[in-house]
Amino acid sequence: MGGAEIDDLDAVTPFYDDGRGIVIYHGDARDVLPGLVGAEIGLVLTDPPYGVTYQSNYRVGQGSIPITNDGTRLALGLYRQIIPLLKARHVLWFTRWDAWPDVWLLLGQAFPLRGLLVWDKGHNGMGDLSHWGLSYELIASAGYGKTVGGRDGSVLRIKPTPSNARHHPTEKPVELLAYLIQKMGVHTVLDPFAGSGSTLIAARQLGHRAIGIEIEERYCEIAAQRLSQAVLPLEAIS
Repeated sequence: MGGAEIDDLDAVTPFYDDGRGIVIYHGDARDVLPGLVGAEIGLVLTDPPYGVTYQSNYRVGQGSIPITNDGTRLALGLYRQIIPLLKARHVLWFTRWDAWPDVWLLLGQAFPLRGLLVWDKGHNGMGDLSHWGLSYELIASAGYGKTVGGRDGSVLRIKPTPSNARHHPTEKPVELLAYLIQKMGVHTVLDPFAGSGSTLIAARQLGHRAIGIEIEERYCEIAAQRLSQAVLPLEAIS
């Protein structure tokens, strides 16, 4: 990989660019990623569609909102096309218990596998009411990166974003994303399924550069609005 700056990438025109290294592209990651070949990406941190045909009661306008490219066969096909396009030092990929075997197989074809992290959300989520409640999600770790600081445990206990404060039905807490970015000691982050922009917000809070790609225009708009309102890192304020 080269060392091109994000501003120099030969890709589609950004939907949002804060002028400080945070960029959003509106489009399908399969179309945008080939244009990022000159970018030096330290970490891919992403929460893709899990392949469980997820549809929540989260509402934008009227009716519930399904997630684009969700559904088992659609998501698996998407992973097969996306993962070979990822050019990065390390990958942290959110997944579920029933999707991780496919994620593990596909990531292992492109990167050295490093292990699984468990995000303990502290309370039960959706699922079979006659079985143990799902109170966790998995994060597949693959690549060549090394963590910084002490050797932390692989169970991460951080509260999820309250449902009434979410901008996206599967939104991850900025605190969790910031921890993961900081722990990997990277300077440039890529999220090919950026959703409402939480990964980008976490990166900017740490003073890092980040690229987000999002196929749904409404979430690009929400992410841009959130970034416009977010506080800049202290070192960027003069």
